[in-house]
Amino acid sequence: MNKVRVYVVVLSLLACTDLFITQASSQAVYGSIFGTVTDKTGAAIPGAKVTVTDEAKGTVFTATSNGTGDYAVPHLIPDVYDIKAEAKGFQAFVTTGVRVEADTAPRIDPILQVGTESTTVQVSADAVPLLQTDRSDVATIFSQQEVKDLPIEDENFTNLQLL
Repeated sequence: MNKVRVYVVVLSLLACTDLFITQASSQAVYGSIFGTVTDKTGAAIPGAKVTVTDEAKGTVFTATSNGTGDYAVPHLIPDVYDIKAEAKGFQAFVTTGVRVEADTAPRIDPILQVGTESTTVQVSADAVPLLQTDRSDVATIFSQQEVKDLPIEDENFTNLQLL
């Protein structure tokens, strides 16, 4: 009789714990860059070649703007990138220092000036906008030192989640 009771209690506990277990949502490990290629009047430039280069590794990704001038370069490893946009009859647009983090998508809108293709307009991307208008989620990236400085007594990761 006691074995049956223990068996029933154990099964009941397992069933109850199954109710509280939730699947961990997957986290994105990639970022992306997107935008719209236009001229100085705001008209879209279809067929513009957009080249995204990883500053540290030198890997190159390319995209072509569509009929409305939109382009996207997905699946970028978090790093700092340089972006070059060029189209026939326009000066090349170059911006450097664009930081891409995991699950972020900085918007870079190249504005091409009419001119020869040998002329390049360079823009520095030092400032990061505080408000992300292209996404509705909220995220904060913590450095390793900030996580170490958190007031967690026994340094147990589970307590970090509860914090």
